[in-house]
Amino acid sequence: MCIQQGVIKVYSISDEGDQYIHVLYKTGEIFPLIWAIKDVKRRVFYEATTQSKVAEVSKEEFLKFIKKDTDVLYDVLSQLAEQFQVFAERLDNLLYKSAHEKVVYRLMFLASRFGVREGNKIVIEAPLTHELISETINLARETVSREIEKLEKNKLIARQSGLIVIIDINKLTKEFSEPISLDLWGLNSKY
Repeated sequence: MCIQQGVIKVYSISDEGDQYIHVLYKTGEIFPLIWAIKDVKRRVFYEATTQSKVAEVSKEEFLKFIKKDTDVLYDVLSQLAEQFQVFAERLDNLLYKSAHEKVVYRLMFLASRFGVREGNKIVIEAPLTHELISETINLARETVSREIEKLEKNKLIARQSGLIVIIDINKLTKEFSEPISLDLWGLNSKY
């Protein structure tokens, strides 16, 4: 499947019924690459979180297509590298001990992945709820809500038409106990 428009969430459900978000795919991304290339079937679910449109081809057609054209193969390899980075960032995010830093780190990452600049602000163009954020960083929704409220109170983030807006990305980096560079997410060159 290739996402022509929208955001698709990939998640699993624990035996206790808890939902765990694995990744949010965006327009232009192809999934499930692990299954297509390695024939590994994972116990995950795919769900559109916005109005979405996807194109589908068979696994056989996809593999034949990428094997014929090195430019296409390179594009798929680039996407695999980006997906690897998404999962590496998630692991890095989980290493932070404080809930505050976990939430800020997740917002910075989401800004790099879904952010669109509007003046000095970055609008994260993905439908993010406190619950969705909590499911990606292993925190209770209430904890995420408290941390987001603090960030809003300190005028570091805001809501605009249901989307999270980072008011000043440079000030947001100062919320970490140790210095952190925007280069980590490629945000220095963008903003």
